Amino acid sequence: MKLIVIEGIDGSGKSTLARNMFSTLSKGHKVTLTQEPFTDDIKQLLEKYKWNDQVLLALLFSADRQIHVRWMEAQDTEIIICDRYYFSTLAYQGVSVDWNWLETLSSIFPKPDLTILLDIPAYIALERLKKKKESLDFKEKRESLEKVRQNYLALASKYNFKVLDASLPEEKLQSISLQYVYDLLSSSTSRASLSTL
Repeated sequence: MKLIVIEGIDGSGKSTLARNMFSTLSKGHKVTLTQEPFTDDIKQLLEKYKWNDQVLLALLFSADRQIHVRWMEAQDTEIIICDRYYFSTLAYQGVSVDWNWLETLSSIFPKPDLTILLDIPAYIALERLKKKKESLDFKEKRESLEKVRQNYLALASKYNFKVLDASLPEEKLQSISLQYVYDLLSSSTSRASLSTL
């Protein structure tokens, strides 16, 4: 099972890319598409506390993630495409919460086999969000979006993400991302073949 994670700030196009990749990969592989937050109970708690307490958010997201990981591990699938994972906690809550603590909190979770970061300036992301009916209501998140983006770029450097320009056409982003996945699957097959020699 390969875990593919799509990350990026709100409005970067993560969900669209995840759906497009799922649609194409499903034609030849057993693929599961999922996202975080995962559980409805946690989502309700997040709404209840209005997304203001960043330490509480980190803990709630981590609790949700533990439930999510257990669910993913139980899936009969070749590939899991996950729209957001623990890097989102590091990028978002990391604006105001100690990054070392967040990394320790996230260290128990399985590491992705591939992480794709859709990078886009905050002002462009906000323009995209304004066009959506479900545009964000979280003033604090909107104001800090560029800081979140910088956190993502730091994470990309540290954890070897594949970074894509999110302003590229959807088809181009999908093509490049699929090639990353095919390369991953190909290298895994090669290693498996060598191990049987």
